[in-house]
Amino acid sequence: MELRNIKTFIHAAEMESFTAAALRKNYAQSTVTQQIQAIERELGAELFVRSGRRVALSSAGRAFLGYARRMAALEQETLAKFHGTGEPEGTFFIGAIETLATSRYMAQIGAFLRRCPKVRLHVHVDTAPRLRQALIHGSIDLVFLIDRLSENPRLHTLHHSHAEIQFIACPDSPYAQRPVCIEELTASPWILTERGTNYRKKLEDDLAERRLYLHDRVEIGTSKTIIDFVAAGIGISILPAVTVADAVRAGRIAVLDVTDYQIHMDLQILAAGERWLPHPLALLAGDFAAGLAAER
Repeated sequence: MELRNIKTFIHAAEMESFTAAALRKNYAQSTVTQQIQAIERELGAELFVRSGRRVALSSAGRAFLGYARRMAALEQETLAKFHGTGEPEGTFFIGAIETLATSRYMAQIGAFLRRCPKVRLHVHVDTAPRLRQALIHGSIDLVFLIDRLSENPRLHTLHHSHAEIQFIACPDSPYAQRPVCIEELTASPWILTERGTNYRKKLEDDLAERRLYLHDRVEIGTSKTIIDFVAAGIGISILPAVTVADAVRAGRIAVLDVTDYQIHMDLQILAAGERWLPHPLALLAGDFAAGLAAER
């Protein structure tokens, strides 16, 4: 049983698509089909239930997936053991939420790539829930996000640390001149991230418990534009402290002193709990976590 066929099976199982697995492996779709069929012949069992372009694991496929992951992990462990002193190399897929992707923390990834010139990264920017699902399905290998900690046996938390979420306004806003309570802020126009974003949802859920609601004036998908709108005095907003740090230092926006409410989030580095983490990605996660610790 060839390991390349086993790894193709894992990708197809996690992505529930032969087409997506072919793109991930840079194969023709017919190659993926042939590799899966080769395993099925060796096992004497059909591994997938095929329905149009989508596929789903059969009962035999679900049983084999655990063995396949263990075989792929053993290969990676063996290579790491005997080539661990070599220069890291390979192409990998990572994910980050937009507010981190536009923050100074991304400079740590740049430093890692300069240190490891043979490593290539594809960075996918999305919301925290969608990144978690992509990690579980196998379309990305490592995730950087800010969110509340959640217990998911299919995910492994490599690092987590407190991430402050700040209320921001333009410097000449009356709210920037004194301490304020959250109820006062609800009467102001808001510049908000897209609905369902983790810290926006947390804020709205907590306000609803107090029978308070936001008056959103503009909904924007990018943190840079939110900062620009806030700096122009169009409304107030919330964003992670690391995302607004440069604009605060430059005096473009001010951090509000909200006396009776805080949002608790964690900066997290996540990997899939059932898959072997390639050595270069383990190095990247370690560098990133060390950089965070050095800033504290």
